Amino acid sequence: MSKAQLKKYVQGLDREHLEEFVLDIYSDVKAAKEYLDFFLNPDVNKVVEKTQRAIYSKVFRPNGDPVLKLKFTKINDIMKDFTNKVRDPYIVADMMVYLLTLLCQYGSKYGHGEAFVRSLVANFGRLSKWLVSSGLENEYKVKVSALIEKTHKIGWGCTDWVYNSIDPCFE
Repeated sequence: MSKAQLKKYVQGLDREHLEEFVLDIYSDVKAAKEYLDFFLNPDVNKVVEKTQRAIYSKVFRPNGDPVLKLKFTKINDIMKDFTNKVRDPYIVADMMVYLLTLLCQYGSKYGHGEAFVRSLVANFGRLSKWLVSSGLENEYKVKVSALIEKTHKIGWGCTDWVYNSIDPCFE
């Protein structure tokens, strides 16, 4: 169904049926429930904590041991969901920095491969793009530089790849 079709359908509903329609969506679709809960009661701190726990669990086990195989698609889905909910560019940037901090820690301590480095570099590129598009590059230069320093221990030419993927203002 297209957005135009949905709009036409919703406009054709009276108030009672529209309320029923929204309540059905709320009770039947988990993603809609989460979105509406956040929309009606935006507790950003709760979303930040939940997202940090979710990301951590994709990189490390509860006891701190590394996850054997990182699933970047799941990590990226978590980040996409977060950026769709939270609109504050500083909070989103801090979450991206948190993710990269965990990934650098994982990469430097527990081994890695080319696929890991490519995914790490892609996340550096996303952070760089976000910071520049949000006008936050000057405020995050020190944090980005510190993260780039952590890539020296990873190998695979990771640091060079990172420099090639980020905006020149961070070099």
